[in-house]
Amino acid sequence: MDKLRYALSVLAGLAFIVAAGAVATAPEAAAQNISGVPNIQPPRIVTPRLLPRVVKPDRVLPTEQGGSDATQPTTGGKTPGTKQATNPNPPTKKLRVVSRRAPNARPLFFPGDLDGHPLVLFLAGPYDTDTVLVQLAAGAGTELVEEIALAHNLEVAGQLSPSLLGVQFVRYRLLAGQSVHAAVAALTLYPGVAAAQPNYSYGLTGATSATSIQYAPSKIRVDEAHQIAKGRDVLVAVIDSGIDAEHPELKTSVAENFDAIEFDPADEMRHGTAMAAVIAANSQLLGIAPSVRLLSARAFGVPKGGSKAMATTFAILKSMQWSYERGARVFNLSFAGPRDPALMKGLDALAARDVVMVAAAGNAGPDTPPAYPGAHSDVIAVTATDKTDVLFAMANNGKYVALAAPGVDVMTATPGNRYELMSGTSVAAAHVTGVVALMMEKDSSLKPAMVRQTLSDSAIDLGPEGPDADYGAGLVDALGALKQTGRSRIVAAE
Repeated sequence: MDKLRYALSVLAGLAFIVAAGAVATAPEAAAQNISGVPNIQPPRIVTPRLLPRVVKPDRVLPTEQGGSDATQPTTGGKTPGTKQATNPNPPTKKLRVVSRRAPNARPLFFPGDLDGHPLVLFLAGPYDTDTVLVQLAAGAGTELVEEIALAHNLEVAGQLSPSLLGVQFVRYRLLAGQSVHAAVAALTLYPGVAAAQPNYSYGLTGATSATSIQYAPSKIRVDEAHQIAKGRDVLVAVIDSGIDAEHPELKTSVAENFDAIEFDPADEMRHGTAMAAVIAANSQLLGIAPSVRLLSARAFGVPKGGSKAMATTFAILKSMQWSYERGARVFNLSFAGPRDPALMKGLDALAARDVVMVAAAGNAGPDTPPAYPGAHSDVIAVTATDKTDVLFAMANNGKYVALAAPGVDVMTATPGNRYELMSGTSVAAAHVTGVVALMMEKDSSLKPAMVRQTLSDSAIDLGPEGPDADYGAGLVDALGALKQTGRSRIVAAE
């Protein structure tokens, strides 16, 4: 009778998914395993259509002041309703152009509205079409792993039991033309399974640009901050595409490397090297925290034949676990993706252990859903501005944005002893990570809430007075943050 009830439940779940219109396409049949060794192939990614807006009636955008369709930032004179900067060298105030706003009264997308939506797992963002993630119930034995594989015609592709989360994940590879949504629906109902979900895909959030010099350090008063701290004895985890540790800017910076990628990726470390240089460059460039030690966790790779570096939930969780075990108290997460239940567990666990996490706000534009991990309540989400404090054109906005930092035409290092100009909220996040490292040198006992509060209190307000959905609390100020982190002390130049 129990087996009959289970079978009926599976059929009912599948019928609901089909009726609701889930759009994940079925993958091609997996290559047969002739040698007995699991086939490790690059993940194939499907990007579903956007999740229909699920909003509360009163959540609308405010009426745009002035109503004009300006194409240039407002200049000259004090803008009504904005604060003057308190920095001794105040930046010119810039407002985001009106044309970057969504039409009046258009609903906003809030993270809380996702809860309970029947299609959220399949429409929230891109995912690997060949694998699914299963979280086993507490106390489940090893025999359950194989039992699930046999019952659902799956292949065990990896297991992860991070002490950080205190749970066990199993990654299963789909066989015989199965689809992700059908497998998740069936697995969710199987006895001993606590949760099942797609193996989500995440993208890096940097983009190349042109014409500028290294303006960022002076913009956020890094030179003055280095008279107080340079990040000495602070360990920062960079979960990204890997770091070129032989680059002259980073030869003394990388403490250890870890590779979470299980397919053979193209050799692509550009994004990770660029983020590391923003944080720690110490040769021709001036890094925000040039004395930090970096943990390079490679979760992102470009599959053979691909053009874009991607990572899965599984690879990011492995990187988080490794970085935490190695002692990192600061994590740089310069990537963005969907609201992912398994990733949320990992972020919750890191926050509970007093790890400071800084992430990109996202480069999808203002009229888009919040990007994760930045939108997690314990993560410091950073947006990007240029040298005149104009917002990066493709930056996400929303209540989750905590701070702004330089992120447009920023000079940084790339593999092969090269240098490039790069733009995006990834770059901005790396600047704030560097400032956090300076603060941690001053006071290693700092908790994440105090770090966030100090950064917010010392930020230079931009846009409308007070925190707002575009700039957060304002432009990060390295010297201001350090002055509010205990008593300053002068250190000898290195």
